[in-house]
Amino acid sequence: MNQRKSTKNPSRIAQGAGLVTGIGALAVGAVAAGFEIERRVIGQIFKKNRELLPEPEPFFTLRAPGPDVVTRDGVKLHVEVDHPDPRLPLAERGVTIVMVHGYVLSLHCWHFMRKHFRGRHKIVLYDQRSHGRSGRSAAKRSRVRQLARDLKLILDETTAENEPVVLMGHSMGGMTIMEFAARYPELIGTKVVGVGLLNTAGGNMGNHSIVKGIPGELFPRLVEPLMAGLNRIPAVVEKSRKASSDVAFVVTRRGGFGSQVPGEYVDFLSEMIAVTPLDVVADFYPAFAEFDGAKGLARLTAIETAVIAGETDQIIPVEHAHRILEALPGAESLIVPDSGHMGMIEHHEAYNAVLQSLVDRAERTIRERNGD
Repeated sequence: MNQRKSTKNPSRIAQGAGLVTGIGALAVGAVAAGFEIERRVIGQIFKKNRELLPEPEPFFTLRAPGPDVVTRDGVKLHVEVDHPDPRLPLAERGVTIVMVHGYVLSLHCWHFMRKHFRGRHKIVLYDQRSHGRSGRSAAKRSRVRQLARDLKLILDETTAENEPVVLMGHSMGGMTIMEFAARYPELIGTKVVGVGLLNTAGGNMGNHSIVKGIPGELFPRLVEPLMAGLNRIPAVVEKSRKASSDVAFVVTRRGGFGSQVPGEYVDFLSEMIAVTPLDVVADFYPAFAEFDGAKGLARLTAIETAVIAGETDQIIPVEHAHRILEALPGAESLIVPDSGHMGMIEHHEAYNAVLQSLVDRAERTIRERNGD
């Protein structure tokens, strides 16, 4: 009986599943007023946005080999390492940069940062467990504390003991770095000489709603059973996610960006999200309510830091960046007025300028420490 009902109502399933194609818990947005109206005109929006780029951006083409890294619980992490141009003198090669991506994304989200720093720095990127090309994690280990352990292992396997690094983390990646700082304080200021926190939160995410009209205290009670319900029909959901491209475009544009961006940017984000299985989305969702980055932030006051956020971020509101800045009074900051959660794509030039400043300051600190 349930199967016949699902077959007769594919549009309802497609709406719910299409919203999962947004950022994780955006599944609840299927009830938002006006969604169908925007869906009807999406063809025009898509065509208009496609005209914003003078030439195609080579997304997903920046690749490099990396070592096999397997965690203690048997998860194989996909790692890539960009090495500096061998023609560059050793004295001109900068610190190693390690980039940590966020929820339902992959290492490819760092495309513009990778382009900016490539050739002058060693860059380490990896897919977090259950994301991208990394292996699947048990649900009980889909938590920020485990991601911090994974980051420690990545550093152990890809860098030398005396090799200084600057960590950059977006969203869940920023939380990973905060937890790392709390768990491995002896590495902050010695191994880790700088940290960039992009569109992230230091905690207090338990009652946050990302859908207008749904109160924060009600949102978790709605999204968790909805995810559980969709998770019971994975084949139908995955088919719907692939079929409802117009829905995915609307939701990804709304959830990821705060200004008009090229349709190619939306496609890029959608493609990263679409490869994340629904049960992975559900496995990690409770991690954010549990996370508290206060101890890690206290550790990071000892090194150079930068905090970047979008004024119109629907996933992690800008208020979280202000709270982080209160904990990191010495941090350089950038709050972009018309930027959403994926400002690293949307306003990549502004983000790169702040991150370059962070790297420059960290390298200056190293020179002063060495007496150069």
